[in-house]
Amino acid sequence: MARIVLSTIGVRGDLNPFLSLGFGLRARGHDVLFAIEEDFCQEVKEEGFAVYRLPGDVKESLMPHFHQLVRGFTPLASLQIIVKKWILPSLHAKIQELQRACTGADLLVARAAHLAAPIVAELIGIPWVHITMTPLNIPSAYVNPYLLPLSWPSELPPFANRSAWAILQAALRHVTDNQINRVRAEYGLAPVRDVMGVGNHSHTLTALVVSPAFLLPPPDWPSYVRMTGFCFWDTPSTWREPAELTSFLNSAEPVIVVSFGSMAPFVKDAFTRLYNTSIAAIRRTGARTLVIGATPQTLPDPLPEGIFAVPFAPFSQVYPRCAAVIHHGGPYTVAEALRVGVPSFVVPWGIDQFFTAAQVKRLGIGEWRQQRFYTVASGARILHSLMHEPRYKRRAQAIAAQIAKEDGVTTLCEAIEAVLHHPKK
Repeated sequence: MARIVLSTIGVRGDLNPFLSLGFGLRARGHDVLFAIEEDFCQEVKEEGFAVYRLPGDVKESLMPHFHQLVRGFTPLASLQIIVKKWILPSLHAKIQELQRACTGADLLVARAAHLAAPIVAELIGIPWVHITMTPLNIPSAYVNPYLLPLSWPSELPPFANRSAWAILQAALRHVTDNQINRVRAEYGLAPVRDVMGVGNHSHTLTALVVSPAFLLPPPDWPSYVRMTGFCFWDTPSTWREPAELTSFLNSAEPVIVVSFGSMAPFVKDAFTRLYNTSIAAIRRTGARTLVIGATPQTLPDPLPEGIFAVPFAPFSQVYPRCAAVIHHGGPYTVAEALRVGVPSFVVPWGIDQFFTAAQVKRLGIGEWRQQRFYTVASGARILHSLMHEPRYKRRAQAIAAQIAKEDGVTTLCEAIEAVLHHPKK
């Protein structure tokens, strides 16, 4: 039995795969400690895990800047805000507290963008595993990082992808490398390059918790990268489905779900137009609307007939009873839609969501629209296609069947245990 520290920062979609992994490791006899920010400490404790609280609060840090995030034209603009306003300000404190959390640990497992993790692992001399939920942490000549949210051809030549990656990496180096390397120097550590990219990888194991049904691993990824499949968990043990929600979902008329991420309930009116446009577009199709995670300020008051809103509901419990899903393209949200074979309409607002949206379209499991061009008319046309053109549902169900054959948690647990048995410096 090993003592393993799981450390993730961010929003619910960043936590869920780690909880899935935590259950898997615990079932295999390991002692698991979660080192996480305050927001999810109580929820993780309720699942029976030991918790060490890390400083930092993603909502508090980003709420004043969320209008800029949502209205950004490129993923790079939103990444710069996230790094400058959330990741860097709490880095020193996270390093100190994560060191304490890792006292006596055999292994540290941390998510991408958790810049304290490799520093702590190096300082205390334990192996660490890097977990990423998006291929955009791993450059490839065969993957378009979608620097500009345009309707690109389905495949770009390798030289074009390399150029796009070079621009992205140069911009991120400008934002982060000097500041992170100053911190590393204070701890007596050597500088690294591309700290928001390959410089933050673990050469022991960098695990991409994505299904090959969503993206085939390119041939130029480093040998230390392992694609495991999705790691699913989204239903707290204390959650019970409200009777009103059950009744709404079980009625004869089709339901379309709208959710723009777990940050949406905390940023007041930043998503007002997206929610209202979605509701109006769904009404034009004749379907009913289930809104998950919107604040009351973003919705009509009172809610018109055919609309039901809940602050939270597990996607795994809701999506199977819906005709389509409108969402922002968060990696975990897409994973849940893929798992049940429901078509997606993606309206991305930043970071890796543009890549995810384009991949959804490329796979034939949905469509996407840049938010500035998202109107009631265009939304209604897309939703009508998703509901009535069998090709979307057929393709989504084929991918769901592939995912059903995978066991991402077991694959990841086995890869982690291989690290424990044969750690690399």
